[in-house]
Amino acid sequence: MKDLLKALVFIGLFAVPFLTLYVENDYFFPYITGKNFWFRILVDFTVVAWAILALLDVKYRPRFSWILGSFGVLLVVMFFANLFGQHPESSFWSNFERMDGYVSLVHAFLYMLVLGSVLKARQHWQYLLYTSLFASFLVAAYGLAQYVGVVDAANRRIDSLLGNAAYMAVYMLFHVFIAFWLFVESKQVWVKTTMLFLAAVFTFVLFETGTRGTAVGLAVGVVTMAGYIALFAREFKELRKYAIGALIVLTIGVSGFVFGRDTALVQENPNLSRIANISLEDLTVRSTIWGQAWEGVKERPLLGWGQSNFNYVFNEYYEPSLYDQEQWFDRSHNIIFDWLIAGGILGFLAYASIFLACLWYLFIRPLIHKDDESFTALERGVLLGILAGYLTHNLVVFDNIVSYIFFAMILGLIHARVSTPFAAMPTKEVGEDMVRQVALPVGVIVFGLVLYFVHLPGMGAAADIIEAFRSDDPVERLDEFRSAVERDTFAHQEITEQLTQQTMAILRDSNVSQEVKEAYAAYTEEQLQRLIAEKPGDARVHVFVASYYRTNNQLEEAREQLALARAASPMKQPVILQQGLIELAAGNKEAGVEFIKTAFDSAPANPEAREYYVAALMYTGDIETAETLLQEADEPTRARIINSDFIASAANSNQRFDFLTTVFEARTEAAPEVPQNWATLAYLYYQNEESTAAIETLEQAQVALPSFADTAACFITNIEAGNEPNEGC
Repeated sequence: MKDLLKALVFIGLFAVPFLTLYVENDYFFPYITGKNFWFRILVDFTVVAWAILALLDVKYRPRFSWILGSFGVLLVVMFFANLFGQHPESSFWSNFERMDGYVSLVHAFLYMLVLGSVLKARQHWQYLLYTSLFASFLVAAYGLAQYVGVVDAANRRIDSLLGNAAYMAVYMLFHVFIAFWLFVESKQVWVKTTMLFLAAVFTFVLFETGTRGTAVGLAVGVVTMAGYIALFAREFKELRKYAIGALIVLTIGVSGFVFGRDTALVQENPNLSRIANISLEDLTVRSTIWGQAWEGVKERPLLGWGQSNFNYVFNEYYEPSLYDQEQWFDRSHNIIFDWLIAGGILGFLAYASIFLACLWYLFIRPLIHKDDESFTALERGVLLGILAGYLTHNLVVFDNIVSYIFFAMILGLIHARVSTPFAAMPTKEVGEDMVRQVALPVGVIVFGLVLYFVHLPGMGAAADIIEAFRSDDPVERLDEFRSAVERDTFAHQEITEQLTQQTMAILRDSNVSQEVKEAYAAYTEEQLQRLIAEKPGDARVHVFVASYYRTNNQLEEAREQLALARAASPMKQPVILQQGLIELAAGNKEAGVEFIKTAFDSAPANPEAREYYVAALMYTGDIETAETLLQEADEPTRARIINSDFIASAANSNQRFDFLTTVFEARTEAAPEVPQNWATLAYLYYQNEESTAAIETLEQAQVALPSFADTAACFITNIEAGNEPNEGC
């Protein structure tokens, strides 16, 4: 029985690295959900098998290290931080897009624990790392297929089977150092050569992801690794020389890259140019977000807001200068602030203690205890390098399932080498009969219950959404959404958002019966109200609901939701602009203009706010201010205003023909090849009783656009005869 259980544990542990190859196209967020659900299932399965194995064999029972202890403290702190946070359900379960939260943290811990408890022999770890390296090579090969154009890549950045270039970058980062680890572990020349080749391939792929923070992390990690080996690997004289040489080569390479960053070779490669053009200005947006995060930390310093709740902080302390950025940040993009927000000072200290524990075992303890043989100096150098690179990466990015898995793997490796038996751990082995009769059935039942009640509903809901999208029958589509909702999962917000988008399309579709439209509208209304009750104070939810009501011309309901959104995010321009548009639609011109002016004044550089402000001024007849806004705009914004049909419609409906004439004079100048520009401008002159100007415009059009000459001549004839310009034309 021991052998069977041990085999099951090894199968579970060794299956995890292959999850990076798995894309579940039948699930919502196919690159995210499938990997995460199966990681959780594999870990749960493995933990049950391991727990039963540990009852039978004492050598597989947990052992203590400060890494295990610090991670355990983090779990305890984050449990209470999430429980008392802003929205506990999001904190514990996250959503389909991220699949993060406490449940992922727990599974990462369990994966580390089982790895550190079962894989004790160096050979076992080599097998696992070779397995992971094989999987990563397949992922990298797919990325290279994207690079050469055989497979499409998003924004020309390699993301392979991970769906996100940043996720791919950190995955490659880990495997560059895993290749280095196997290089120093192996004594065979062909293996060492292969490892160096793979490290080079992974480095190339990493750079082609265009993820600047990870590229810097790689450089920091390699410098850390080579520097440590050069300083402390005295017993490896030849490799010390290589380490020193690597530092020199890296210095020359980085210097050459910096000095040659303006060359065509670099600038014509979009991903290399992203890395080459790193500057302090790139941190402007990040620093603004970090400033918002700090305000949130000051508001809840001890236990923070709970995991997956940064969006509340971002909305509350929103800076209008972020108008051209993502409007609903859910991460601070900095590991320090992410943990300060999620768990407060206690959570951050608990997380930081994991790295401090690693530093103790890999750097400080070997200096104090010269006889420490847990790792060779080469191994310590590689591990310090990977931790330094990973930490640097996370200073401007954030964790995901890929980084969680391989961070847990590295922690498990260190823990396996340095852990000692728990003093209080029972040493008596449980009889096999007792295990068969009690532990095994209990374990199977527990795993089955967790699978059925915890994992399968989420997997089913993720599949239901895709089935809804694939259905051509509106009734069947609604049934699929009902099925997704009724599974009662943590993804209710995402399901409701997708349902609402479908409903808005259905309500505009003349081919759909009124009965079906009413069914969609009633069910969507029900779910939106439920969502509001579930997430009070979430500005994004209120804005989304307001957009739905506005689309359906339910202006009072939209106004109410926008007021709630504004209370949660007082300075968010899109919210204030929507408030203004609602008032204009309701006929409250002065109030509408005041809202839009407030939004514009908070960030005048925002082209959208300027466009809306100009349009709003058409309702009050303040043409002078509108023309000033047009003249003061930079060239791209001026072009936007001139070509805005929204402004043209507002001016026309409010009979602001003078301003409309200014707009079409500019349109004609900018795009003389468009006949409608000439025709509209001539008609505006005609309406202003400037027949001479109208005729001159049409004559110019005949010269500028010969294909329009006959129509222009017809217009001229009508104007001269005192008829409507387009009569009979």
